[in-house]
Amino acid sequence: MDLWLLLRDIVVLLSASLLIGGLFSRLGQSPLVGYLLAGMMLGGPGSINAVSSEREIEAIAELGVALLLFGLGLEFSLDRLKKLGAKPLLGGALQVVLTILLVFGGGLAFGLAVNESIAFGVMVALSSTAVVLRMLMERGEMEMPHGRNSLAVLLTQDIAVVPLALLMTILGGEGTAVGVAGDVGKLLLMTGGLIVGLFVLNKIAVLALGTLTLHRNRELTVIFAVVAGLGAAWVSHYAGVSPALGAFIAGMLLGSSAFATQIRADISPLRIVLLTLFFGAAGMVADPIWILYNWHVVAVVFLLLTVGKLLVIWIIFLGLGQSTRVAAATGLCLAQIGEFAFVLGSIGKANGVVSPDMYALVVSVSILSFILSAFLVPMAPRFGNRVAQLLQSAR
Repeated sequence: MDLWLLLRDIVVLLSASLLIGGLFSRLGQSPLVGYLLAGMMLGGPGSINAVSSEREIEAIAELGVALLLFGLGLEFSLDRLKKLGAKPLLGGALQVVLTILLVFGGGLAFGLAVNESIAFGVMVALSSTAVVLRMLMERGEMEMPHGRNSLAVLLTQDIAVVPLALLMTILGGEGTAVGVAGDVGKLLLMTGGLIVGLFVLNKIAVLALGTLTLHRNRELTVIFAVVAGLGAAWVSHYAGVSPALGAFIAGMLLGSSAFATQIRADISPLRIVLLTLFFGAAGMVADPIWILYNWHVVAVVFLLLTVGKLLVIWIIFLGLGQSTRVAAATGLCLAQIGEFAFVLGSIGKANGVVSPDMYALVVSVSILSFILSAFLVPMAPRFGNRVAQLLQSAR
């Protein structure tokens, strides 16, 4: 790929995102919707093909999610992560398992094969880290109960990405029991080594750079932030672990250092640009023509999945002892289909367990989820209060 062609495509996509996102913002709506629509119009199937570097931009845009988690990790030191408690993390694990089981049952009821039903459940089980955390951070709701629950569930889902990818490979018939067991063992060793390695490297870097008066030299803090955040994402990818999760661990290990506040401020502009590219790249995956021809199927599946995930998360957190208000607000925040549906769907499609129509359906529902989440996530606290009031009055 020609570097200047890639640069042109990035500038075109960012320009369109600026204009359409600005229009939506002027109308009082989230600019995220504008970024998605810009991507749908400019690149991918059914577009005007003004952008041709979809794969390259998608690869660059993944770094935006990594930096989002890195910045969030800076705010969540090990002590603060412990304060989230075991229950929300357990809730995340239960949500992934129950969602897969429910979608599996629904797939069988609608005539899908066993492997296809499981694959469909795997793709739609995860929520959107990029959408939810960005909106909660912008609205200052990360420290609210539903914000902490959402963070814990999303972290659990990020951890689940790798085993779910292995499951997709097994469903495609490309993994033996012995081979899969070896892969799982290797993954656990790599994850443990990654955490230890990042911990040691961060300690060494902070001590060494502290002697260079890092806290008084903004250039050094910018370079340090890029090396720490993007370097951790690269190491995680190389080790076979979610890059976003590796970046979060690196940020969390730095969260208790004297440079955390400065680094968080310095990476903010870069994170905004990369996240804008992420949403534009997500829009380019969708096919507007396919969606128009199959709008009724997309609408029904979207409604079933959104309501289903909302109820699953609501019931789980009620069972874990949280109030109806908090449980309902958490459910609404996490009711969408996340960006990892594209990744897991691509693996399934390559292995032959996901058909082109199923992949197109999941991508279309995910895009619709992204768009409507820009309206639903801000409503979460009011929704939780309203549900609590209705249930209280019904007693």
